[in-house]
Amino acid sequence: MKTIPRHSPLAKLITLVTVALALVLVLGACSSSSKSATSNADITIKDFAFTTKAVKAGATVTIHNGGSVTHTVTSDDGTSFNKSIDSGKDATFTAPSKAGTYKFHCNIHSQMTSTLTVT
Repeated sequence: MKTIPRHSPLAKLITLVTVALALVLVLGACSSSSKSATSNADITIKDFAFTTKAVKAGATVTIHNGGSVTHTVTSDDGTSFNKSIDSGKDATFTAPSKAGTYKFHCNIHSQMTSTLTVT
């Protein structure tokens, strides 16, 4: 087997191609062509707490339950929205058509409260 001198243009090209392939593999492993619901969710449930993102009036709101038990997302006014979401599952509802802030809670775990901002 013939060796290639370390400082030759061919050796540099091989090194560059090797590094580029390694980066493609690493970046490919870190990303996915199908995004998980968790990263796209407008409301995320984890550790008995809600995390929310603002949504546009009338938009579809996605809820992801990353918790270990079933939860609900229920508007405090009792009419705007009310969804039950099993552990590890997603659910959707239509955001209210009027901009504003909408307080909500979990009917099962009363300590869980948050606010949905509709723009």
